[in-house]
Amino acid sequence: MEGTQKQIVIGLVAVAVLLAAIVGVLIWQNSKNAVPSPTLTDTGTDEAPAGMPATANTTAPPAEFDPATAPKVAEGQTPEAYVKAYYQACQDKKYDEAFKMLPTATQAYYGDTAGFQSTLEGYGVTAFSVQPQKEAGDAVTVVGSQTAQGMDFPYTWKFVKGDSGEWLCESRTMGAQ
Repeated sequence: MEGTQKQIVIGLVAVAVLLAAIVGVLIWQNSKNAVPSPTLTDTGTDEAPAGMPATANTTAPPAEFDPATAPKVAEGQTPEAYVKAYYQACQDKKYDEAFKMLPTATQAYYGDTAGFQSTLEGYGVTAFSVQPQKEAGDAVTVVGSQTAQGMDFPYTWKFVKGDSGEWLCESRTMGAQ
């Protein structure tokens, strides 16, 4: 029985040596083909990579709210209905109409209708919802949400009363506030 035990021990040692050799070879091969760290390369263009929507105009300074140039809610329309009309225009691919309904600071962010359109088409918006408006003195907020790629993206729209009593679209910020 002693001879059989020696053979088993010798066999196990041989298997262990072979496994160690295989692991060593694999480690050595992988260290030769290590992937270098990615580096940022400035291509000198503002074009988005293939398959990505064009980026918005991130170099434009934020526009100050100016009641004279702010989009106005039509007479007889509520801010809530205005936000619904905006999202419906987006759904109907009426990008020029929707772009003009955005607060001026948001328009400046996108740069123009083409930048706005490219961004929305890149997101693949499939649905929207609008919550009831909340009034606080001469201000109203409305939370509207677009669904894209299976996720909801809420925005809080703020409207203020103009000198003539009309509602002006002051801002749109990401998140439900």
